[in-house]
Amino acid sequence: MGKRSGIINHEEGLGKLSLADLDREISRCHMRFGIAVSTRMRKQFESRIHWLESIESDAALNKRPGS
Repeated sequence: MGKRSGIINHEEGLGKLSLADLDREISRCHMRFGIAVSTRMRKQFESRIHWLESIESDAALNKRPGS
């Protein structure tokens, strides 16, 4: 993946996103993964998807009532 403006690539920035925004970014990565033209690109998007999903699950746990 090349550098693209507007794409957050650090946890501090992702922590400021809502869960809906994280879902949209994960969906975008799934779409890009599906159209990736090389194994390298697919691996990069797969890695980003796993990273985003771990951030999302951490955020969901932190927003639960009583936590």
